[in-house]
Amino acid sequence: MIDKEIVKHSRLLRQEASELLNKEGLLSMLNAFGTTQVIGSYTLDTMTWPDLDISMNLPDEQNVERFFELGKRIAAKFQITKMSYSNHFIRNFPGFDHGLYWGIQLRYAEREWKIDLWGYGDTDYQKHMAESDALHQRLQQADRTAILRIKHVICQHPDYRGNVYNSMAIYRAVFEGKVESVDEFKAWVEKTHANT
Repeated sequence: MIDKEIVKHSRLLRQEASELLNKEGLLSMLNAFGTTQVIGSYTLDTMTWPDLDISMNLPDEQNVERFFELGKRIAAKFQITKMSYSNHFIRNFPGFDHGLYWGIQLRYAEREWKIDLWGYGDTDYQKHMAESDALHQRLQQADRTAILRIKHVICQHPDYRGNVYNSMAIYRAVFEGKVESVDEFKAWVEKTHANT
């Protein structure tokens, strides 16, 4: 797929995501349970596949019953194919935040959408918003087309979202390494991990 088509595909995904969030009412539903912010590739305008990352500031961060009520409403309104719940206050899974989590898969606009929905207390929520804002500001100076070009291929890699191949690695490679192609990205990753 050439750059023009990749950019067009990214715009289409973002448009569909906006419709799901706003026209179909997902965002207003979430906001009824706590202040909600969409982050990740939607906010950064670097979408290459149907995936949304959403953070919520929960009034009571460990109110499991309330979080399940939210899950119930989502399941009743949308075409859910799968929902997975985790309590990361007690799970203590390495590399994950302390929070409540819904992993959601739903059908919309003839696609299977993946949604990572995290519920945090105020401190963790504010920390994530600050990190998201800083990344957004930094991305303004980056080659967005290069990011989309690389991410379009790498997001299909079987190890994507792991410790090596992930969105942050792509952003860093473009920010710091000025990489412009998939081959350059792979070389940058090998060099970076060889030095750690």
